[in-house]
Amino acid sequence: MRNTRTLVTLVVCLLTLTGIEASTRTRTHSTPAEVLAVEKSRTTALVHADIQTLDKLLSDDLTYVHASGKIDTKASYLEAIRLGDLRYLSWEPKDLHVRLLSDSALLTGTYHVRAIDQRMQAEPSDVHVIVLSVYAKRGGHWQQVAWQSTREPGEQKR
Repeated sequence: MRNTRTLVTLVVCLLTLTGIEASTRTRTHSTPAEVLAVEKSRTTALVHADIQTLDKLLSDDLTYVHASGKIDTKASYLEAIRLGDLRYLSWEPKDLHVRLLSDSALLTGTYHVRAIDQRMQAEPSDVHVIVLSVYAKRGGHWQQVAWQSTREPGEQKR
């Protein structure tokens, strides 16, 4: 009886370790280039106000902090875009870097963004921002879960 318990315990441990190794292999299969491609899809969808694509790329629990200090959820962000209150005219990436952490990724860098956010001001803004974006791999797909942007030092509010 004792040998049976020991054998069962050993088999369970081996199966657990095999499962951990397999799931680690799956998680680390992603590359920074894959995350950068998703980020490019996101910014392209923003410029084209492609709500359907954005709905897939943005997590339901998204926290989006604009350089202005305005904070959006996924629902409020997509609604502003859908209504035309928030329109992105261009996104130009500068010096983007991705750091993979299991099933998440941190994207850092800078963007030159041209947008009209009528919730804040009627005129277009033209800003250079430093960004931190967090992506999570959920259901085999990368989704943005958080965004924080800050005006570059010396950047005047326009």
